Parts: sequence; C-alpha cells; structure tokens
Amino acid sequence: MLELTVAIVMTSTAPTATLSRILAGQRKPLMVVAADCQIRFINDAFEHVFGLPRSNIVGQDSCSLDAIPQNECRHRRFFRDLEPYAENHLIKLGTGESQLAQIFGFPMLDEDGQIYLGEHLQLLGSPIAESKIIGHAAATQSLLSELERAAQTEAPVLLHGETGSGKELAAEHIHHQSHRAAGPFIVVDCTVLSEDLFESELFGHAKGAFTGAVANKTGMFELADGGTLFLDEIGELPISQQPKLLRALETGSFRPVGAIKNRNSRVRVVSATHKDLAAMVKQGTFRQDLFYRLAVLPIMIPPLRNRREDIPELAQFLLKELSLQGLGQPSLSKAAVQKLLQYDFPGNIRELRNIIHLAVALNPGGEITEASIRLPESPSAAPASVPAPAPAPAPAGLPSCLENAEHLSPIESAEASYIMELLKRYHGNRKQVAAGLSISERTLYRKLKRYRLNVHSQDLSS
Repeated sequence: MLELTVAIVMTSTAPTATLSRILAGQRKPLMVVAADCQIRFINDAFEHVFGLPRSNIVGQDSCSLDAIPQNECRHRRFFRDLEPYAENHLIKLGTGESQLAQIFGFPMLDEDGQIYLGEHLQLLGSPIAESKIIGHAAATQSLLSELERAAQTEAPVLLHGETGSGKELAAEHIHHQSHRAAGPFIVVDCTVLSEDLFESELFGHAKGAFTGAVANKTGMFELADGGTLFLDEIGELPISQQPKLLRALETGSFRPVGAIKNRNSRVRVVSATHKDLAAMVKQGTFRQDLFYRLAVLPIMIPPLRNRREDIPELAQFLLKELSLQGLGQPSLSKAAVQKLLQYDFPGNIRELRNIIHLAVALNPGGEITEASIRLPESPSAAPASVPAPAPAPAPAGLPSCLENAEHLSPIESAEASYIMELLKRYHGNRKQVAAGLSISERTLYRKLKRYRLNVHSQDLSS
C-alpha cells in the first residue's frame, strides 16, 4: 500500500531548515506546496514511487494529482478555515491510472511560526480490478451479459436477489465495466442507516452541526462523485428519509447537515434488495416515485441452486483463498463435491463460503471428506406432527460467550466457535478476522450480532 505525505506552506521560496530536514529524512514520498497552490519541492522518494520526474512536478498546481476536479479546493479551504479534515479523493498515479485515496489533512507549525498543512494520503485497493463473478453455468453467463449491457448505460440499476447471492459483486462488475471504472465505488449499507444517521452518513455534516460533530465530514454521496454509488439493501431505508434520497438522485444536489450551501455530485446509482419493492410500494412502506427512479433497469441475480454447475468451481476458488491465508493446501474429495451439489443452499454463495471455511477448520491442510461437509438439516425433513427437537447444545470447549448459545444450530455454533478462534488468533482485530473469513467487516459485524457473540478480554486471552 503506497502512502503519500504532502506539506502545504503559506509562503516559501526555498526550503526552511525544518522543511530541508523533512525532505532529507522522510523515506516516504513528500512534496511541499506554497500558498499559491503550486508545488515547490518534492523528495527523492516521491520521484521513485510515483515515477514522476522532479522537472515535471515542480511548479504544477497542488491539485494536479486529483483525477476528478473538486467543487472546492481542499488546500485553499484549509488556509481559509484552518480546520483539519478527512476525505477520499481519486488521484492519478505515475502510470496514468487513477486510484482512490484516503486523505487526512492537519495543521503544522514551522520554527518561524509559519502555518503548514500536512496531508497524508493512503491509497485504497488496487488500480486494476477484475470481475469476481465465477462460473460457466447458463444462468451465470446470462447474468454477465445483462451486467455488461447495464454497464454501457447510465440508467439506474436495481439488483434483486436472495441474501448471499452476490449482489454487491454484481454491482462492482457493472462499475468496473463502465466508463466510470476509474472513479470510486462507494457502498452504502442501508441496513445501518437509522433515521438519525442517514443524512450525516449519506450527505455529510459541517463541524458543530450537532453534538459530537467535531470536524467536517464528507458524505458517501459526495465521495462517489464521478463514480458509482451502491445502495445495498435499499428496502431497509426508513420511509421518512426516502424523499431526501430521491431529491438528491433527481437533482444531483444535496446539503450536508449544518451547512449553508448546496453541493453537487455526479454519481451513477446501483441499488440492491432481497425484498419485493413493488409489494412494499402497495403496502405504503416504500415510495413509488423512488422505486421508479431506482428500478429503471432491473436485474435478477440467480440463486446458487439455479447455477449448480458453478458449485465445484466456486468451492475450488474458496479453497484457493484459504490456502493463500496459510491454511495449508486443502482439497475436496469427489464425495464432498457430490454432497455440495445435492444441497439447495438457501444462504447461497455466502453459505457455501461458510461451509467450506468450517470444513477446512475441521480438517486443516488435508483432503476434505464428505463427513467434513456439515450441512444443516432441511426444515421440511421432519413431519409436521412431530414436535421440533430441542436445540442441540453448543459444542464442548466453546468460549464463555457461547456456553449458553441455545439459539444456534450445530453448524452455526461451529462457525461461531471458529470466529472466536480467529478473534483469539488476531487478538480481537476484526479487520484481520474478516480477512481470514474472506468476508467484509460489515458481514462480520452482522455475524457477531446474529450469533450474540459478546466478546470479552478473557475470551480472547484464554
């Protein structure tokens, strides 16, 4: 991951003693920009990392690295307000590619009292993105054709599919195949947007707008400027907030909470849901005008049971992921593959991932047998007249936070135990745990909540 440090100085014709020491001693790329927003100095590391000769950089505008012009130059804004900030911007690399960077700006003071802005940029992700949709089944190929056609338009897309079927991957595919591929792909999880958080998260807020607003915050809508805004599980958005989203989508204009002026953002919108939005419109729980705005181009994501031919390929891909994480070289026996092919996967690809992870945990490094594939029993398997059996006790040896987990099925208990093992291994670092499970931190949070994992320090140190 590359890092770029920028220091912006009020006035300078030559490096001060402080700047000279920084330029000489800083191993990371560094450039110094004067108050006229022209680049004055860069260090050797800058030339080496970005492949940009000093002669081509010095004298350029300080925002020349930005791939997309901003509504207001953040550098000029800093010297006007002298306020720190945290923002995301798409910047240019020396190769000509563009990449999203997380930017932290903070004031600095030189030995002669001059004010500087230190700006630290951390590149996010990779400038090259490949499709993560795997499979050669007819349903998969048909889906890919639809997604590629959608990528060639600017029409809003509504992805409909069951939970775990890969709606976010489909949205990413549309983005990376579109002319906006160089722009940001910003995910908004509507399941966590309460009425209190909606405007602040989506549109941002000004410093002092409410208690706890200690700095300006850029909202998701603005971060997606020039790229794609993915509204995941749009059916969960509170109806009281839907008119605000509709207005922003129709006009491209919005106002951060506590701000005076409107801002503009040019975004392409892709939404996803597992709910029947048309039925919700009839019930009055989803606005009809917003539904028509989002569902210009509806696309159905097929469930995994409708693309069974892809299961072996998907399973092998998941095993390869695990091997890259240092979990040996696991393989699947023919009997194990056959067992997977006979299962309906109500949880779709997400459930397949969990089952494979559990199988590897139960049999690390070796061949995964049929017995290692733990599948939940079908709810319809038992006759209706037979009382439901008592929940199985949690497996022995679970951490204290799971000892009373009667609400979990055996496979859920095993997965919860595996999550706890990873939490111990990574000392509670949820980012590393999510990477170990090959899921997002958002999905990990949902699992912790669903499994009622109450993580205590004694659990992680035992």
